[in-house]
Amino acid sequence: MNDRFRENLDGILTDLEKQIEWLPKDSYLDLGRWRNWKDAKAYVMLMNSVYAGGHSNWRLPTQEDALGLYDPDMTLMDYKGKELHIHPSFVPACGFKIWTSEVNDEDKVLTVNLRDGTTEYVDKTEEKFQSARLVRDIIN
Repeated sequence: MNDRFRENLDGILTDLEKQIEWLPKDSYLDLGRWRNWKDAKAYVMLMNSVYAGGHSNWRLPTQEDALGLYDPDMTLMDYKGKELHIHPSFVPACGFKIWTSEVNDEDKVLTVNLRDGTTEYVDKTEEKFQSARLVRDIIN
């Protein structure tokens, strides 16, 4: 098994390769509904206000962060029982499309599909199948 991710005692997953940490659940699992980009940013604020995992510096992933999760050799089942290609240390039954922090010139936001690793810029009001998966930089 790929040992790139370490499960910490505080419930956070450390990406040893990228030197970042992830919450093991996405917003869909946590709140039970899809999120548009504004709601995804509100979710970031909520997780920071409750010090999720003991930290208050959670953020939406960059394109590089999000694509770094995708690994065709890894399998985790999403909310529909379909295969995602992320490390099995993440909590299953999650969403498959995640928001990033990347906004283009047309004011659309990049999303990453963890089923196939594709990216797409979508309108900020898009909600269906979108979730927030939060990351933080490790502060030494």
